[in-house]
Amino acid sequence: MDDAFLEEFASNDKICKSMHMPIQSGSSEILKMMKRGYNKEWFLNRALKLRELVPNVSISTDIIVAFPGESDDDFKETIDVMRQVRFEQVFSFKYSSRPLTEAAEMTNTVDEEVASERLAYLQGFQNSITDEVTNALLGKTVEVFFEESRDGGFIAGRSDNNFLIKVYADASLLGTFAKVKIIKTGRMSQIGEIIA
Repeated sequence: MDDAFLEEFASNDKICKSMHMPIQSGSSEILKMMKRGYNKEWFLNRALKLRELVPNVSISTDIIVAFPGESDDDFKETIDVMRQVRFEQVFSFKYSSRPLTEAAEMTNTVDEEVASERLAYLQGFQNSITDEVTNALLGKTVEVFFEESRDGGFIAGRSDNNFLIKVYADASLLGTFAKVKIIKTGRMSQIGEIIA
């Protein structure tokens, strides 16, 4: 993700403005133990540069809590990255041992109760960010490519930055683009009305 890559992503109209950047942990020390090949500072630099170049970009990530050796301070580093980047979506999990990995041999495991508390806190924190992000869509107009029929007379599709949008409309619009005004927001999908 060098500058040339980010600039192409930003300027090329053929590229949807949604990026999955799996950080796994916000702690450089934990990332080193995971052998991820990058640190917190590099990740923040790239994510914030991406936000600067593409203000409407949607960034998703993967996070593992309670990797062996993760301290309270390490966990706070992860929350700090979430606070700064404000991911639109986070896929989050508790660490679980995998056979034949170096981590499986580590003995400094995190207590299960602590791991569960960290995951619950992280997911609650992300829900508050998601609510702010989606609530800000209310009244905005987005272009949607409609792909499927849904229950209740809806058709659904994705905006350029990967938000799932549903509208009450005829299935004849499937496979086409339309301008949609967002009239109701939610964590999983937005409801809109076609305006053009």
